[in-house]
Amino acid sequence: MSGENDRATHGTGNLTETFAFRCLDCGATWNRTFEVVLQPDPAGCLNPMEYVDEDGRATHSPLTDAVCGTCDSRKVRVG
Repeated sequence: MSGENDRATHGTGNLTETFAFRCLDCGATWNRTFEVVLQPDPAGCLNPMEYVDEDGRATHSPLTDAVCGTCDSRKVRVG
C-alpha cells in the first residue's frame, strides 16, 4: 500500500485519483482508479461532486463506501 493517492488533472477540470485499499479483516490489498467530477461552488472553489469508477459507473466516494472484494468486509483502510 503506497499511502499516497496519485492525482492527474485533465483539461476538463476533472481529476483522476488512484486509491490504495487494505482490508483490516483478511489483509487483502488493491488499488482502484476513479475519475472525480468537479464542480465549482459559488466562491469558485472546485468540489468533488461524483466519482466514476474504472467501468464508467457513477459511485459513492471510495473514502466512505469501500468494501473488500475478497471477504466483503467494510473494515477497509483507504490510503
